[in-house]
Amino acid sequence: MSSTLTLEQLAVLKATLVQRQQVLRAELQSHLGGQGRVEHAREQLLQGLDDEREHDADREVDLARSDSSVGALTRIETALQHLLSKDYGLCGDCGKAIGWERLQHSPEVTRCIACQTALERNSGADMHRSI
Repeated sequence: MSSTLTLEQLAVLKATLVQRQQVLRAELQSHLGGQGRVEHAREQLLQGLDDEREHDADREVDLARSDSSVGALTRIETALQHLLSKDYGLCGDCGKAIGWERLQHSPEVTRCIACQTALERNSGADMHRSI
């Protein structure tokens, strides 16, 4: 099955992805203060605060924030590469076209709403079974 997206739609999605990529890179660079992730994490570990628990919590939030940004950036870069393939815009699970509105909102998605909902429903059920 091939995607039904037009060249104009693909151009819009590419522009959105590139813009988000630039914003995320700038945010990550600002957050890390010009350092690499490893250097930034090391600096966070070496900072001495009077309240060790507060320091640990701050460090966890800081690392989670950068991990989230890196994950989003990776998804965007993967989508930019996938944009060139004929199956971009098709659900990775069922193979049906992902809705244009969904792609406009999140051009990095890889599942249609139905498959994503089923995945989340099943993941939630798995979590409840393991508790």
